[in-house]
Amino acid sequence: MNYEQFYARRAGGMKKSAIREFFSLTEQPDVVSFAGGFPSGDYFPLQFISEMMQDLLREEGKIALQYGPTEGSRELREYLAGKMSREGYKCTAENILITNGSQQGMDLIGKILIDPQDIVIVEEPGYVGGLGAIHSYQADRLPVPLDEEGLRVDMLAAKLPELQKKGRMPKFAYVVPNFQNPTGICMSLARRRRLLELAQEYDFLILEDNPYGEICFKGSPPPSIKSLDKEGRVIYLGSFSKTFCPGIRIGWMAADEELIEKIVCAKGSTDLCSNSLGQRIAYRFASTGRLDEHVALLAAQYKKKRDVMLDCMEKYFPEGVSWTRPEGGFFIWVTFPKGISAREILLKAIERKVAFVDGSGFYVNGNGKNTGRFAFSESSPEEIEKGIANLGEILREELQAREIVPCPDRRLA
Repeated sequence: MNYEQFYARRAGGMKKSAIREFFSLTEQPDVVSFAGGFPSGDYFPLQFISEMMQDLLREEGKIALQYGPTEGSRELREYLAGKMSREGYKCTAENILITNGSQQGMDLIGKILIDPQDIVIVEEPGYVGGLGAIHSYQADRLPVPLDEEGLRVDMLAAKLPELQKKGRMPKFAYVVPNFQNPTGICMSLARRRRLLELAQEYDFLILEDNPYGEICFKGSPPPSIKSLDKEGRVIYLGSFSKTFCPGIRIGWMAADEELIEKIVCAKGSTDLCSNSLGQRIAYRFASTGRLDEHVALLAAQYKKKRDVMLDCMEKYFPEGVSWTRPEGGFFIWVTFPKGISAREILLKAIERKVAFVDGSGFYVNGNGKNTGRFAFSESSPEEIEKGIANLGEILREELQAREIVPCPDRRLA
């Protein structure tokens, strides 16, 4: 069959993720993988879940295994409304929608907001799942670079007047402000405020995606952009995937009630309702206070792994390689010297049973060919040292073979 003739026009731009193509290789048992941005299964609270599941099925089995409301269970939405309120966004359950992970939230936003050729502001490098969701609805993505304080709002401010003259204002900006995927960078409070000011001045929305904010190694990140919002201009996405278990597929959206009502309509035609069993598991774990204890444990453990990876990069990587130093989340972003192809380094690394993700997939136009994302969340400290040592050897060989003499640089990538 020639299925091309049957595809909708928007399907023509849908391509398999270059990152996903490598996962079958990088996730083999004998490969030290820094590729997948997965939480460590070693930290899943299996004993608690096992005991809780027995109680849950005995007490609420008929409800937990049944269809539920499209917007999600009220008890979980009320819990999340309380959580959001404590974090500065005063809201009720009517402002909360339960989603199948935050990824579904991104798709639903695209479904109700994006028309073909609408402009959407994105971070560069940016989260590949978000970039793909936006692209699938045929938006024109406007990339804005990052530095150590996050989105370059000064560069965005310089672009907006020209777009205004052309009558092509952005529909929304998509940002991951806390310990961003892929760079690990945290947007400063000043940048958050300035982005919101620009959104108000030029009348666009902000989609704030926050899966990593609670995995914080020191203090706490700045207030959410949603908590600074006084107009209902910010749509917030949260998730239990990094703080609890991704397998339950529970995320949430927080937004103005009018917008939530419209998104509920879109969600009803997509999946009817989210995972009823997963919602009840998440609610029981969170409402008992166990989630807060668990998050504190995760932050401590992931910080140790972050420290090991940073120390090993300092020890084994040659001069000219630079990297970020995240204060939370799962990722370190590495920049290799100019003239070095991250894809070629990755292919050689896989031969030696170590892997990362080359950075070009996180760019709109295929830039970043000398960059890579390194996740420290899954591997053990011993595996981290082994993998980084192997990569350091590969990099030295490549620099020598290409006769590249980089300038020493240990600054932020």
